[in-house]
Amino acid sequence: MGSATAHHAINSLYARFVYECKLLKTSSAEMEKIADSYFRYCELLREQEKRRNTILKIFGILGVHSPDVSEKTAKSISPLPVRSCDVRDSLKLWEILELFISAADKATVSDFNHFLFTLDLPKASAQAVDSAIRTHPEVFQEKLEGNSRFIALRSI
Repeated sequence: MGSATAHHAINSLYARFVYECKLLKTSSAEMEKIADSYFRYCELLREQEKRRNTILKIFGILGVHSPDVSEKTAKSISPLPVRSCDVRDSLKLWEILELFISAADKATVSDFNHFLFTLDLPKASAQAVDSAIRTHPEVFQEKLEGNSRFIALRSI
């Protein structure tokens, strides 16, 4: 009986080896077919995270002026309840300036301060705005038009 069991085990392992090789080949082919979808999925995950961060920043800036969203949308942005004042307190001046300029295309420091005032945000001194621009040259650029100095976002 021992010899029959051994031969059966060998034949079984031989067949399983062939089967596993076929599965490996099949799964490799399938993986090649869906690789683009997988990479696109990963890209979409990164884009969603970036969008969530942008939405939260805008929510912090707009505060009570933020539009209402459905409960489902709110949970897709953040699983935990978020207060705009908490987000607002965590924002840096340059982040607020960046979002303002992204909506205004270009603006003066005076325009920016009017924006801040309208939303009950603390006024920014010209020195603070200058510092934000200088410390983030990859984001901002200055343009002179006549006697006016405008802040704009750097083209990518």
